[in-house]
Amino acid sequence: MSFPNIPNITPTISVTTAQTIPLLLSSIALEELALAHIMNAEAEKLQFVLGTLPTGTALSPAVVSLAELLAVDSSVQRTLRDVIKKEMLLEFKFENTLDLLATISTSPTAFLYVANFNESTVEIYDITNPTDPVLVGQFNGGNLNGPVGFAITGTTLYVANLFDDTVEIYNISTPTAPVRVGQFNGGNLNGPRALVITGTTLYVANEIDDTVEIYNISTPTAPVRVGQFNGGNLHFPAGLAIIGTTLYVANNADNTVEIYDITNPTAPVRVTEFGTGDLHGPTALAITGTTLYVANTADDTVEIYNISTPTAPVRVTEFGTGDLHGPEGLAIIGTTLYVANSNDSTIEIYDITNPTAPIRAGEFNTDVIQPIGLAIFTVGG
Repeated sequence: MSFPNIPNITPTISVTTAQTIPLLLSSIALEELALAHIMNAEAEKLQFVLGTLPTGTALSPAVVSLAELLAVDSSVQRTLRDVIKKEMLLEFKFENTLDLLATISTSPTAFLYVANFNESTVEIYDITNPTDPVLVGQFNGGNLNGPVGFAITGTTLYVANLFDDTVEIYNISTPTAPVRVGQFNGGNLNGPRALVITGTTLYVANEIDDTVEIYNISTPTAPVRVGQFNGGNLHFPAGLAIIGTTLYVANNADNTVEIYDITNPTAPVRVTEFGTGDLHGPTALAITGTTLYVANTADDTVEIYNISTPTAPVRVTEFGTGDLHGPEGLAIIGTTLYVANSNDSTIEIYDITNPTAPIRAGEFNTDVIQPIGLAIFTVGG
């Protein structure tokens, strides 16, 4: 066994935690190897005095007395006691190293799915570096026709398929190579636009029928329709978002966002609405902490609301003037907000370290024409 390469260790301690762990494990292995040699030497000592070690060297005197045998045995015992003490210390060292290993988490890999509306595909970007997305694939499944919205549960991706009045189902165990596993309609989808999930309940904004359809997805690949709601106030629902037991519905034609209590997920109760005077053609919604973003499509902005009290949102400000042209999709990872800039065929990137004061960090478009829906899938971490 060779000795490990020791990295640069300076007074400033330039060895990282990740570098320390293999060094500690290597030192434990080397000490165990040394103890094994010592134990083997003690065993050979006993074999030698008993005359069972084939060395070719005769004992002098040839006969060993009982007292001499007991003396050798006592010597071996003392050595082995020291070995046992060392083994106990090594066990503690190993356990502590395992505890240290548990503190090291692998960096997650994140993927952004973009509904490429005009081309009826979904583009896939690696956003491990959130401000530098890299195109890593696309898919259609042979059945996408106007994809507009997404929802993800586990490794199941749902895609709202606007022109076919269906929701397509994909397995994304391999995030860059989704596999189509089915579709559903429930007999009631007419222009599915947006999707959102809470627990085992999937809501589908059914914009042509002015309803939100409700599906049980206890079996993710076999959704079962359990109802619908309108509340008497939905007109062209285009976006959905959930915080706790509160569901927000972007009410596009009425320029409002409707609020529903979903304490009972299959029987939403309308609470109120907000946004009159501020919203013009609201579509996508996204939440981080107590901040709600609303894509204000007709005004080319994104509105910001404080939802510390979920049923009483308070408008804070807006952003995107001059950069956004027809924003129709929102997605958040950490302190990065992506906005599907439909009319410019780009995805705008904003730093939301301060959620109420987004800072534009760039844009990208590798192969997208009229992006609408966005969704993020994270692996590991």
